[in-house]
Amino acid sequence: MKTELQSKSIALMVLAASFACSNAPKEDKKETLPNIILLMGDDHGWDETGYNGHPFVKTPVLDEMAAGGLRFDRFYSGHPTCSPTRGSLLTGRHPNRYGTFAPNWSMRPEEISIAHILKNAGYVSAHFGKWHVGPVKKESPTSPGAMGFDEWLSHDNFFEMDPVLSRNGEAPEMIKGEGSEVIIDETIRFIEKTQKENKPFLTVVWFGSPHEPYSGLPEDLALYENLPDSLNNTTVRLTSNETGENVVRPLREVLIERYAEITAMDRAIGKLRKYLTENNLKENTLILYCGDNGTCASAAHTGSTLREQKASMYDGGIRVPGVLEWPA
Repeated sequence: MKTELQSKSIALMVLAASFACSNAPKEDKKETLPNIILLMGDDHGWDETGYNGHPFVKTPVLDEMAAGGLRFDRFYSGHPTCSPTRGSLLTGRHPNRYGTFAPNWSMRPEEISIAHILKNAGYVSAHFGKWHVGPVKKESPTSPGAMGFDEWLSHDNFFEMDPVLSRNGEAPEMIKGEGSEVIIDETIRFIEKTQKENKPFLTVVWFGSPHEPYSGLPEDLALYENLPDSLNNTTVRLTSNETGENVVRPLREVLIERYAEITAMDRAIGKLRKYLTENNLKENTLILYCGDNGTCASAAHTGSTLREQKASMYDGGIRVPGVLEWPA
């Protein structure tokens, strides 16, 4: 099923649904309130999915979601860069209205978020992964907790393998594992707890992938060993995973790592969907996946039909994957 919608309109739709549900008789609330999971990839452009015809990237889980749910073919992020889009999804407002004009800008502490609204409707909520609209430490006026979330395991910005994350604003800790799977495992643990409490949940899960620098598991890297050798004729500048400095590398080896991250993120989403199915939660759980902005310049070299890339107001900067499941 195809349609067109902007990401901030999704936030408003969810808010409207929660308002409607909050007016239901109390005895019906637990049966009528949907669970809500908002997933977002980092620098994941529109064309970098199997269902949108990418020649190399393997995303079987997103492909299945697109085939069976709502597939938004013209889904536009709130901004061509990261932080402003994220704040728009949290508030349903334009970045110029809530004060996040560029990456690394905090949002205004006075803002009302989707977590605040849903708490009034009886939800418990959590944030996992990249935050990037303010510090995640507990004393911050723009931490996930200050923005209405009951729990969080988050990073101020992007993260890679073995991520270092702050739990509820405490001192950061390293958690061993592939970054996307780590935060999905935390999401599942949170959902299990909400079910024991018999409460509807909101989870906002913002992946560190596929933002550079890149890293991948051996089995995921192996999937892309057949990328054309001709890609070695192009070099790109990006951050080194080892030193944190800018380096120049052949495009082919960079894309192998980037696509491995996308596939690992896709697999983690599949793990979450499997858990929901096995625990009879999938039917009335709304799952949205989208990107925060278009593909970054170091990776936009594989035949995209969109003009420009991240940081541009052309389609290559703001058109992102968008799929939604809600069987009920």
